Amino acid sequence: MIVPVSTTLTTSLGSAAPGASGSSGNMSFSDYLGRALDEVSQVANRADNLAVAYASGGPVSTADLMIAETQASLAVDLLSQTATRVQQAYSTLMNMQI
Repeated sequence: MIVPVSTTLTTSLGSAAPGASGSSGNMSFSDYLGRALDEVSQVANRADNLAVAYASGGPVSTADLMIAETQASLAVDLLSQTATRVQQAYSTLMNMQI
C-alpha cells in the first residue's frame, strides 16, 4: 500500500506543529532533525524491503516498487540538500565580522 507523502509528513511531523497538545512544543532542533532522519531511514528501508520482495517473487507490483524507490530517492536527495544548506549557513555565520 502506498501512503501519500503529504499524509506521512503530516502524521509524523504534525505533533511538532505549534499549538499541538503535549510537550512537543518544546522540541529542540536536534530532536526535530533526529525525527526527520528517522523518517528518511524508514522510507529508504521500506523501499529496500519492497525491492527484496519484488525480486523474490512476492506480491509487489512494479508500480508500487517504483513509487517507493522514487520516494526514497527524493527523501535522500532532500536530506543531502538540507545538509549542504545547513553547512553553508554555518560557514556564513562563522565568517561574519563582529
